[in-house]
Amino acid sequence: MDLVSEMIVDGVLALLLISSITVSIIVYRRLGTIREGQAQLRTLVDDLNKAVQDAQRSVAGLKQSAVDVEERLQSQVQKAGALADELGMITEAGNNLADRIERGLTGNAAKTEAAEAPTKKASSKQQQEILAALREAR
Repeated sequence: MDLVSEMIVDGVLALLLISSITVSIIVYRRLGTIREGQAQLRTLVDDLNKAVQDAQRSVAGLKQSAVDVEERLQSQVQKAGALADELGMITEAGNNLADRIERGLTGNAAKTEAAEAPTKKASSKQQQEILAALREAR
């Protein structure tokens, strides 16, 4: 019985050895897959880092562009303010001139009424058209 029991023990050991070899092969293959995934993950992280650095440079460029545009816009706003002031003064001067022309036309109409009775209707009509145009222009 010694021989049979030794053979049984040897058979069981052989089966255990074969099963452990099989399990080892399976674990080795899975570890290989994990290593490949780890390499891919490392590549992915490197690409992500590059993308983040590019984004940071882009944001810095956008900030600088915004500062440049703000400076140019501020300069243009100042120029526009100066032009608006100048246009206001020109408009006021134009209104003053129109008032003087209107007073001159209405004042001259009373003085020339006696002297130019025949042409009064024609010139009066022209004066009224000029006055109406000046009033519309304001």
